[in-house]
Amino acid sequence: MIFVIAHVVLVVAAVRVAWVDCRQYQIDYMSLAVLLMAGIVVVAMEDGAATVLGGVLAAGGVVGTLGLVVRLGLCRRPGAGDWFLLPVCLFLGARNLLLFAGLLAVVGFSVAVVYGWRRRRALFRSRFPLAPPALLAAVMAFVARDDVSGGFW
Repeated sequence: MIFVIAHVVLVVAAVRVAWVDCRQYQIDYMSLAVLLMAGIVVVAMEDGAATVLGGVLAAGGVVGTLGLVVRLGLCRRPGAGDWFLLPVCLFLGARNLLLFAGLLAVVGFSVAVVYGWRRRRALFRSRFPLAPPALLAAVMAFVARDDVSGGFW
């Protein structure tokens, strides 16, 4: 019963974060925290605290590497709230990393094209909200985590 409630809370919080980001170009930190806590509860109950720690360390390492890449000027800086969104999405998608990366690439590309087209700008020259594609990919990878292999553990 707790798994069902945690999954429902996870999906509702993900929809809330994505909705607010689409409307206001801001990340709702309270809903993001609820989303993370629901994910931690499910992972801790299924796999234990060591898996939670591994997911947190992996997400922190990837975001730290991204920070270094941005600091060196090799890519553009993401939005202010995206620094908090990325580790949460990486934590949720870490067990099915290939599915997460594939979904994020396809959905992110699609959202970038739609936002550029709607604003009449050149392809990939318009900023777009990251939460809808990232959370869609992360939640899908999290829900399907036992059905598809290819993650960190």
